[in-house]
Amino acid sequence: MRNLVKLFTVMSLTLFIGGQTMQAQTKRALLVGISDYGNVNEDPNKWSNISGANDIKLLKPLFSQQGFKITSLVDAEATYSSIIRSLDKLTKSCKKGDLVYVHFSMHGQPIEDLNGDEEDGWDEALIPVDAQMRFEEGVYEGKKHLLDDTLEEYFNDIRSKIGTKGQLYVVLDACHSGTASRGDDEHVRGVREGFTRSGKLYMPDRTQETNDYFHIPSQPGRSPVTFIEACRSYQQNKEVRDRSTGTWYGSLSYYIAQTMQNIKIDKTNKWIENVKSGMTNDRRLRKQNMVIETSK
Repeated sequence: MRNLVKLFTVMSLTLFIGGQTMQAQTKRALLVGISDYGNVNEDPNKWSNISGANDIKLLKPLFSQQGFKITSLVDAEATYSSIIRSLDKLTKSCKKGDLVYVHFSMHGQPIEDLNGDEEDGWDEALIPVDAQMRFEEGVYEGKKHLLDDTLEEYFNDIRSKIGTKGQLYVVLDACHSGTASRGDDEHVRGVREGFTRSGKLYMPDRTQETNDYFHIPSQPGRSPVTFIEACRSYQQNKEVRDRSTGTWYGSLSYYIAQTMQNIKIDKTNKWIENVKSGMTNDRRLRKQNMVIETSK
């Protein structure tokens, strides 16, 4: 009898611990996408309207089906302050062992580096719906550009919160060099023009970027992280049109959605190769290279 009680106690404890572990491994997603930058007249001096909100509408039900707790911001919701608040909330909610996915579908732009941490003299920035394209002293000086330095702080905090058993994915269906022009058959994200206070000319060095895979050093106590970018820094990030619906999507978002219909996003990174294969085999994207940066 004593042995049965002992066995029951051990089994109960095991189930309790297992339940706690499963509960801790929550899947969380923050999805941000902008289509409408308010440029109804297609003014070349303003951000062009793209299809980022379409990406989120496509992806959100797929993440729901795979059991993710989702926060989404689209169009007018995707202001600088709203994105920051959502990143704050996401960071605070994270627990050990979580799988966290952060997705941005929007314009990107190089911005002149002021703290000297970039070898080429340029930071990279994502463009919330309330950020302007050009520096105007006393009017707009870049405060609503979402800098890579700012994002790095959040991502490091998330990695520390979810720990070595967790996993962070960051997807950037944006581009900080390309063209704001749009035609009937070609939609792209980003601009060639850098955001500069001094009048510095942005000139990307194409000779320095010939690889699509990069290793990020692991950090003690922090989760693995994988960054997935739609193209190399000097390339255009083209949108693609779904042939059955005629709807435009970001190329990276589109192939993530295609992959998610058959493959679950998990901590193995295997799903990413399926996304890359889809983009590589799409003739519309033959001048575009998906980039993967991972600490695994």
